[in-house]
Amino acid sequence: MTMRFYPVIIAAMLAVSVLAPAQTRLSNAERRAGEAEAAAVIDRFTGGRMKVAVHLNLPKDSEGHDTYRYCVKKDVLTIQASDGVAACRAFYDYVKAKGAGISSWSGNRFEVPADLWAEPRTFTSPYRDHQYMNVVTYGYSAPYWDEARWDRELDWMALHGIDMPLLLIAQEQVYREVFMDMGLSAEEIDAWETGPAHLPWMRMGNLSGNSFDGPLGEAWNETQVALCRHVIDRMRRLGMKPICPAFGGFVPKTFVDHFNGEIDYTGWDWVSKDKRNYRLNPGSKAFSEVGTRFIRKWEEKFGRCTYYLSDSFNEMEIPQDRELMTSYGDAIYKSIRDANPDAVWTMQGWTVGFQRNSWGNGIFEALIKNVPDDRFMILDMATDYNRTFWHSSYNWDEYQAFYGKEWVWSTIPNMGGKTAYTGVLDYYANGRLDAQLSPRRGNLTGYGVAAEGIENNEIIYELIGDAGWVDATEIIDLDAWLENYARCRYGNCTEQDRRYYDGLRKSVYNGFRDHPQFAWQVRDNIIGRGSVQLNEDFYKAVEDIFADPDALESRKAQLGQGAGLYQADLIEAAAMYTCGKLEQISSNIRRANDSGDKELANAILKEAETIFLALDRVLMLHPLYNLELWEKKAMDIATNATDIRRNAVNARRIVTTRRMNPSTTMHAAYGPA
Repeated sequence: MTMRFYPVIIAAMLAVSVLAPAQTRLSNAERRAGEAEAAAVIDRFTGGRMKVAVHLNLPKDSEGHDTYRYCVKKDVLTIQASDGVAACRAFYDYVKAKGAGISSWSGNRFEVPADLWAEPRTFTSPYRDHQYMNVVTYGYSAPYWDEARWDRELDWMALHGIDMPLLLIAQEQVYREVFMDMGLSAEEIDAWETGPAHLPWMRMGNLSGNSFDGPLGEAWNETQVALCRHVIDRMRRLGMKPICPAFGGFVPKTFVDHFNGEIDYTGWDWVSKDKRNYRLNPGSKAFSEVGTRFIRKWEEKFGRCTYYLSDSFNEMEIPQDRELMTSYGDAIYKSIRDANPDAVWTMQGWTVGFQRNSWGNGIFEALIKNVPDDRFMILDMATDYNRTFWHSSYNWDEYQAFYGKEWVWSTIPNMGGKTAYTGVLDYYANGRLDAQLSPRRGNLTGYGVAAEGIENNEIIYELIGDAGWVDATEIIDLDAWLENYARCRYGNCTEQDRRYYDGLRKSVYNGFRDHPQFAWQVRDNIIGRGSVQLNEDFYKAVEDIFADPDALESRKAQLGQGAGLYQADLIEAAAMYTCGKLEQISSNIRRANDSGDKELANAILKEAETIFLALDRVLMLHPLYNLELWEKKAMDIATNATDIRRNAVNARRIVTTRRMNPSTTMHAAYGPA
């Protein structure tokens, strides 16, 4: 598309927005609950130090898009909004416009602005939906979260304007009750279950079996049910519309001993056949019966929902029989519709991009062809892969605007829970324009981020969050955004900060690696470079920061609340730098050993060991990159000795496949490496 067509498209979009009639406002009960919940989020973020009045008295527009207004009168920030999330985002936009603070996983900063006044602002989101999370976020980041940790995440979501998170807690107890009602024994279900951190792949049908630290046990399931009720209640008060689980066809192997029907092994060769999952054939009457029972049981426990996630073919062999695929689509949709006629079947779009060769020739269209357009939504999760990694066409072009179905533009900035820096900042700022200005944008309803692992690369997630709350065709000036990011995070932006961000943009944040790792992390590949995009621009930027330790300490002392975030960023910069230099050292070890100079190899190895242990001590000071904290979450959520032992093993297994000495802890295993 050439630039001369853009004004026409923009004008048409604005006309639709202006002419659209307003929707009905919230009920009085919903309004009061939402105002209280949003005010509580803001109060926690500010520490109660700023007066903010929240009024949920604005309607969404005709397409369901959120609206907010804010202004300052008599030293009180007054917010009007269409729901709690919009109110929280309004407050966050005000705070960031003033450079007064930031909400991040490694800590918050908020300083009451010296001058509270701000130009009044009215804004309507260009998206109906702001989606968040990936199924496997529940394995790489969230498997052991308790109420307190979920509360912090819900506050983070609300402030960042997220209103459509995945909510996949407690579904194993729902399955257990459904299967036992249908005649399966507790032992049969136990044999099917994995440990907590491996549940995402069990849920998507990739693997099963208690050799992955299962079964879950009664105490775990009871805890998760209570947790889910707490989380979904808060989501509803804020106005969120969570995407909840639905049946994708996966059952214990012994299911067919109780009901007629065929099952197939699922998965690829990355898990042995005896550890794969089992998928029920859609021709079986039991397929829809299980699915409908599951939705009804879910809603009995947690209330009625609208969006239900079902993925039957994620990272596995895709049947090439169109009629069979249509049968799958019909069975999945029927199972949801029969329980809740207003529900929307939601599907992750990773597979249709990653396995595009298997979904072409009408296979994807066959799967969803009988589902009404407004009863199916696809999360097009990997637009950044299309653009910056695979260098392929976008899915909305390949699949003809998703055949008229609703869809969410989204990215996966983190694959596999890695914490090394990677990503193209320019794309996360403005890549959404490729969809907004596309003649095949079709029924684009949402914007999202579907990272497999969070609590890392915080600058990217902040940028993605902001890009979802600007006008549809606004181009973000990345230089100005980065300067404001530093102001919000630390309290000011220095020339050194600008040089550092410039170094990042010319190195690690100028390219995307789906599994960024250092050469020394990969067995039999310790000569040469890994996939982390370090270069001289990065090394010089970090060296510049640490060149004057006195000046560095002086700045930290002046930053107030921003000092903690500044220290966390310094630790990450130092760790990334050190890990890159260790690549060079590990190559020297291998070369010396291969040349027969064992003495030199051992001397360099001892030097490397000293550096690794020093790095470990540094990472202990980081609020996130510390294996002890990760393990503590896993053990603290357990309620008995058996679960404590299981969770501890499971927590380590998901971050490393090596057996570790239980008497030692290597913090770097969950750090920037």
